[in-house]
Amino acid sequence: MKILNNIVNAETIKAWILDQVIDLVGIADTDNLILAHPPRPAAALMPTARSVIVMAVAHSLGSVYAPDIMLWTRSKMQTSRLLDETAEKLGRQLERAGFLTLPISADKPVEIFKNDPATGKKFRQTRTAAFLSFKHAAVSCGMGEIGRNNLLLTPEFGPHQRLCAIVTEAPLEPDPSKDLDLCCGCDKCVKACPSGALKPDRYDVDPCFVYWSMGFKRLPPASIKEWPGYIKMLRRHMQQRDFLVESGQAYITDVDYCIECMRACLIGESWKKIRPKVLPLQKSSAQV
Repeated sequence: MKILNNIVNAETIKAWILDQVIDLVGIADTDNLILAHPPRPAAALMPTARSVIVMAVAHSLGSVYAPDIMLWTRSKMQTSRLLDETAEKLGRQLERAGFLTLPISADKPVEIFKNDPATGKKFRQTRTAAFLSFKHAAVSCGMGEIGRNNLLLTPEFGPHQRLCAIVTEAPLEPDPSKDLDLCCGCDKCVKACPSGALKPDRYDVDPCFVYWSMGFKRLPPASIKEWPGYIKMLRRHMQQRDFLVESGQAYITDVDYCIECMRACLIGESWKKIRPKVLPLQKSSAQV
């Protein structure tokens, strides 16, 4: 499969990607890439990189509003596979055309940190970071903005898309960043957050990660006086959940425990006509 007779430029690459049933694509210049914290420049992955190609596939809205979050998780995995397959195909074509290229998976792996890279101090809660922040790369090339829910918002799909990226030496014309002003400040995501991670003025990653990954509303104890409450919470979960079975299922299907901020957001022109009017809480094993 060739890219229009090996004509490698932004126009032909975008056309090829969209032909693979990818919904959105943008190109960022590595020198002008907006960085997350801790900073992850594309040059750290490939010193000779010139461009970052960002792809997005819209989630199945039916899975976003499915009654059980495991149905969403399975759909999310299939979306990731579509992105990864497209990235691998394109990466191989670019390398055959003479450009070193690195596809970065829509899913794993991530780096795991117990200590703050900047200070060396131990985090209260272990944190993870992707090798490249897809949402910041997407903002860099005008695909969207980061909303109050800490998710990428696009005009077409709001927070409902999965992202993937390709770092390459190919010198491609970048897309300009845009001031989209999509997030209306309605606070629906803040009110929907079951862990209290979303505040009107900030986002706290630790309670979000603990609830999203484990279903716990309490952080690991920071003092002795917090242990009784934490143990009580664990006992309650252990009475109704089987963590051994759950860990096996999570290993196979990567089950999440919460996407309520995503479900509550009303942004996204493409979904206006089919978005459900009623939003019952999505079932997950975290609700005990």
